[in-house]
Amino acid sequence: MTGKKNSNNVGREVARVHFVLMAGYRLFSLYYPLFLAAQGFSLAQIGNAYLFIYLPIALGAPLAGFLTRLIHPALMVAAGCFGYAAYALGMVFFGGVALAYAWQIMLGLSAALFFTACRALLMADRDGGDESNFSWFYNAPYWAGAIAPAAGAFIIWKFGFSAAFQISAAVCVYAALLALAMASHSWRFTSCSSVWIKFVRGWRASFKCLASKTAGPLIAASFTVALAESLVHPFFVLFLKDQIGLDKNQVLQFVALSAAVFSIFYFLVLKRWQNGDAGRSITRGGLISASATVAFGFLMPVLSYASAFLIEFGRGVGGFLAGTGRSALLAKEMKNRPSEGGALDTIFSPLSIALGSFIGGYAITWLGYQWLFLISGAAVLAAVLLLKNRG
Repeated sequence: MTGKKNSNNVGREVARVHFVLMAGYRLFSLYYPLFLAAQGFSLAQIGNAYLFIYLPIALGAPLAGFLTRLIHPALMVAAGCFGYAAYALGMVFFGGVALAYAWQIMLGLSAALFFTACRALLMADRDGGDESNFSWFYNAPYWAGAIAPAAGAFIIWKFGFSAAFQISAAVCVYAALLALAMASHSWRFTSCSSVWIKFVRGWRASFKCLASKTAGPLIAASFTVALAESLVHPFFVLFLKDQIGLDKNQVLQFVALSAAVFSIFYFLVLKRWQNGDAGRSITRGGLISASATVAFGFLMPVLSYASAFLIEFGRGVGGFLAGTGRSALLAKEMKNRPSEGGALDTIFSPLSIALGSFIGGYAITWLGYQWLFLISGAAVLAAVLLLKNRG
């Protein structure tokens, strides 16, 4: 063991670092598709850019989980933040498609370190199995999203993307410094002589969890929700601009307002829905997400700013419930193996985005947004209804 403290403040400390990092990253990330489009990227190439971020996260998570047995997770969180900073500076010197993809891979590996280590800290904490504890972590991007996109839009409009990248790098360095302070929390290390044995045992337990009749279908349903959302996520600002007809200022307002309203809604309503039943959160989230996604498809010809805002808000609520439910479920199932539990939980979200962005870039070209919403929403609805009938 190492460190001086281990309290239920871990969740809020991790969320604080997550918030600062996302505040820096989201100064430009939501407008990144516009940046790539301005560089001459096609929709398929933009989708590939996200593939090269999120696939390395999914593939790097097991290695990151292994490292948490040897290195304090707080140090890995800090290393991930420094990686985000390096990526932002790398975008200042944008050098074409190949170099851009290389920077995406580096960002993905940094994110694998960050998210796996954060989840390992949360799962090892005595409140790690509490769904509300993960809610702090999952809420952090929404809090950042209420502030950073507006600030980023102003910086980009006034000074250009280069300034936004540089300021983002500075904020990410600050997040790294906050992460280093978490090294005072206790952590159980594994001796070098037995680390491989425990690593293999941990992943054996992980696969057993995935194959179980109770947890497996719930995790699969949560992944289906995330995958359906990810089919459009990388292109959503382009969707608002090209399909709904919003101008750049309206897109900015839409994104910032969505995050702000969600944060308020969480504390007033959503928090009360989290009663410790992770399975119920996943099924409820799946039904909400599926209904909203299908509504996008049916109402596509008559969508307005207000209707698109309400439907996308519903998709966000559904995805949030399904995601926090999955994390809480894995925390409970993998309580004694937080290194592998954190890695396993980290795999699902980036894997869904990697696959979704890759498929979505081509599917939008072939099917259009309307049919993509209808088909993906119906798939999620079918998965959740099968789960409910099975239970």
